[in-house]
Amino acid sequence: MIIKQVLLLIGLIFTLWVSSIAQSNEKFPFDEFQVALNMTNEAEIRYGFGLGTYIPFMQERRVNLIFGLEFNRTSLFLNSMYQGHWAHATDITYYSNCISIPMGLRVNFGKKTVVFIEPGFFGDFIISAKREGTMHTYLPDSSNHVTYTVSEFDEKVKFSNTFGLYIGAGVLIPVSNIKLIIKPEYKFGINPLQSSGMDEIPNRYFRISIGVKI
Repeated sequence: MIIKQVLLLIGLIFTLWVSSIAQSNEKFPFDEFQVALNMTNEAEIRYGFGLGTYIPFMQERRVNLIFGLEFNRTSLFLNSMYQGHWAHATDITYYSNCISIPMGLRVNFGKKTVVFIEPGFFGDFIISAKREGTMHTYLPDSSNHVTYTVSEFDEKVKFSNTFGLYIGAGVLIPVSNIKLIIKPEYKFGINPLQSSGMDEIPNRYFRISIGVKI
């Protein structure tokens, strides 16, 4: 429910912002603006959201170079994680906020309504991350009897910056003096967000963006 409210608010602000830009004669270095919904699917599906702005280079050619700047908030659910010899965690949801920098090639087909494919590279630079779930510990006491305890946790975590590949496809639809953009893509992080030696937290997510090109 909170994510839906945030997305609605972002969408409203985004619409007003783009409307004011489209009515201005001033030239902006970024000319594509998008809002996005993302999804991870490890043990269960979890949703997040994002914002992005992009510069297409060599727009007069069929193949464009794309440089972008994004904010992405992702959620990831795992059934269990190894926490050392005396503990493990279950039903864990990880949340991360990152600045993403995608760089890709956009291959265009068509003249008025343009269909494109877009492979490229990206870096996700973590701003903050946290997790919540259930911790199970089984520690021996002074008599060497194991005491089993269960507790809930909600804590900050340290994630590594990740780099990887993405593949997207989409369409540019002319509407008045702008173009509507619809672009689904999949991001595959090569290195994990975190590794415990026995378990890894991957950085893989599907993202669908809607925006405008001015």
